[in-house]
Amino acid sequence: MDLITRSSARSTRGSVFKQLKSMDAVLLLSCLLLGLLGIFTAYAAGASDQRAYAISQTEGFIVGVAGAIPLVLVDYRFWRRFLRLIYGVVLLMLLAVTVIGEVAGGAQRWIDIGPVQVQPSEFAKPLMVLVLAGYLSERSISENMVFLKALVIACVPALLVFLQPDLGTALVFGAIFFVIAYAAGAKIYQLVALAGVGGLAAFLAIKFRLIAEYQLARLTSFSDPSCSNDISYQVCQSKTAIGAGGFIGKGFGTATLANLGFLPNNQTDFVFANLAERVGFVGSLLLLGLFFVLIWRMLRVATISRDRFGVLLAVGISTIFLFHVFVNVGMTMGIMPVTGIPLPFISYGRSSLVVNIMSVGLLESIVIRARTEPFEHPRF
Repeated sequence: MDLITRSSARSTRGSVFKQLKSMDAVLLLSCLLLGLLGIFTAYAAGASDQRAYAISQTEGFIVGVAGAIPLVLVDYRFWRRFLRLIYGVVLLMLLAVTVIGEVAGGAQRWIDIGPVQVQPSEFAKPLMVLVLAGYLSERSISENMVFLKALVIACVPALLVFLQPDLGTALVFGAIFFVIAYAAGAKIYQLVALAGVGGLAAFLAIKFRLIAEYQLARLTSFSDPSCSNDISYQVCQSKTAIGAGGFIGKGFGTATLANLGFLPNNQTDFVFANLAERVGFVGSLLLLGLFFVLIWRMLRVATISRDRFGVLLAVGISTIFLFHVFVNVGMTMGIMPVTGIPLPFISYGRSSLVVNIMSVGLLESIVIRARTEPFEHPRF
């Protein structure tokens, strides 16, 4: 019996080692490098207590890695059995925010769990990718009824997030649905109709004041070069900080606009401007290059997936990261509206960091199965 037990243990260890060896090393390395850079940035950007910010970000990094390990080892198709439960958890989390959530900065987005603040909307994004990917992997979205049902599934949590209010994250849900629907085979007229309805809804929301004044100011701030209000002032200061970095930056130990208190939200929304002033054009280009590698490897997962579910899952998660990077960097440069969307891995925030790392773990699970199982091209 002991021989059988030891043999089984060796077989299990061998299987786990084989799985870990099959991971996408480039995707993993780019994720870890960005996570470590986020810790270093939290320390450098922490004006009041650098050590506390760095420790908090490190805690998020450790929790994220710990949560990603089981996601890597468990077959990603396992989660498809629990789509209804996952969707229920998403709605329950978002509803809980409206009841027991903490209000900060005019928004109710966080729940205090002991000494830790959790932002449910961050976890809701990849969970909704799971739900939509699972739902559409077994149905033809070209059928109008399937398209409408999937749209309703996505709209309910998006509306709950919008009411927090968190317009930026609600837009992420919209991007997730649009791209997954396209990848799943939606007809062009369905996507055009969706875009038209979305534009009409935005017009009506502005006309009937469903969007708060400060949200409208955020959306239009990039078109105001005069810095006439608080939001456009942030954008102007952000562009000044990026320009002040020059070619190689001022260095991490030099006083910057953020250190002197002239760059609001310099650790969260405008962390790219903070970092750009320190590392300059060269450092910023390297950071964007690292994001390019990360998203490229994520999209590559979709091309090697063995089934439709894995393809849609990889496409959805890639969309989250691409949307966040594009909008966050764009708003710091004054070419995109200010929406409060964090820069993945870099912006200070444990919930965001944990979710980012765990999302990469889920993609690695797809990679492992693609490299260790017989090829069976997904049918669309």
